Amino acid sequence: MTLAFYVLGILLPVTVSAQPVLQLVEKELAGQQTQYTNWYKKLHASPEVSTKEINTAGFLKQEMRAMGFEIVDSLGLHSFAAILKNGKGPVLLYRTDMDGLPLEEKTGLPFASTTSAMHACGHDIHMSSWMGTASMMATLRKQWSGTLVFLAQSAEETAQGAKAVIAAPNFQRVPKPDIQLAFHDHAELPAGQAGFCDGYSMAAVDMMNITIRGKGGHGAAPEKAIDPVLLASQYVVAIQSIVSRNLSSNDRAVITVGAINGGTVGNIIPDQVVLKLTIRSFSQASRQLILDRLKTIGDQMARGAGLPEDRLPLYDLLDMSIPSVYNDPALGARLRNTLTKTLGEGSVAMVPPIMIGEDFGVYGQTESRIPSYIMWAGTVSPDRKSKADKGQVELPSLHSARFAPDYELAIPGAVKVMTVALIDFLGKGK
Repeated sequence: MTLAFYVLGILLPVTVSAQPVLQLVEKELAGQQTQYTNWYKKLHASPEVSTKEINTAGFLKQEMRAMGFEIVDSLGLHSFAAILKNGKGPVLLYRTDMDGLPLEEKTGLPFASTTSAMHACGHDIHMSSWMGTASMMATLRKQWSGTLVFLAQSAEETAQGAKAVIAAPNFQRVPKPDIQLAFHDHAELPAGQAGFCDGYSMAAVDMMNITIRGKGGHGAAPEKAIDPVLLASQYVVAIQSIVSRNLSSNDRAVITVGAINGGTVGNIIPDQVVLKLTIRSFSQASRQLILDRLKTIGDQMARGAGLPEDRLPLYDLLDMSIPSVYNDPALGARLRNTLTKTLGEGSVAMVPPIMIGEDFGVYGQTESRIPSYIMWAGTVSPDRKSKADKGQVELPSLHSARFAPDYELAIPGAVKVMTVALIDFLGKGK
């Protein structure tokens, strides 16, 4: 029996009845819209990029202390945990990220960021929903029993944050969760809807710099040189066969060469060219195969060009790697069942896996293998979604300078989904 089924099996008998909880949640939501809007506008207008979220973290800690949460600080960079103990019961962790992107905002909103940073990935929605859920759970504490760990994390965008949290000595002070949850904005789902993708849902991401070396010379006498520009060009084409010919057609992966840097002028053959790659995969076996093949192909092409062993390519795997996000299928089934029964069939949607990275996967791949799930949170009003489906409006994507979620619907919608889920796991009675 897996840990996921074990945990879910223990929790199942204490599920609360859906309707009374929903009534309580909706009653509280009705009076909180102004607060959600104020949080969102403040956070949206003052984003801080990865590792610089000192003011953002300070604001969140202030709000969480006011709700009665205890703060465990110094969890790497500016990350911290807000903990609310409410009797005996399971421990649930709910993570939000805090960082913005180095992007100039072009939404035209009256509260738009005026700095060179923007919450273009919706972490302001994440944080506002996170605080909204915390407030709701503190208010409804008579309905549940257990411990909540609300984790606020730095540097998700640069893949530094989760690893720093796990490595921090103070992380040992955080109660060990039985289940771990998170949200990520979805730029096309209707607000109030939760998106699900069981199993591998987001890709492992590796960043690598590869230096293709050669023998420099005059552009008029290429026969006296070994041209690394030509080698690099052949290599970029050759490595595209790794996914199409070395992986199963059922195993998704992508290799992108995002930059080629080398040479100075047109009549000089340089000594080397640097390629900058991103490698995205799902399974560990696929990831390792890709890394191995990148080296094998590069080394053999260099040898074939006549380079000695001490001039073979250099492979620099950067310290930005994150594992894939694996959503526990049993946990997903439990969440969907709860939401469907409480909020209706339209509250959930199945979405396909995507190749973007998210370091939430780090928490689920520790030795404990804690069942984890990151749900998608809808951010689009039903009216705007309908117009987009008809081709009448465009929905800007995540990381777009024009990304502007319908926050007045998205935040309470996410709060409702997460609160219902948490109370289902921690609720008193049947």
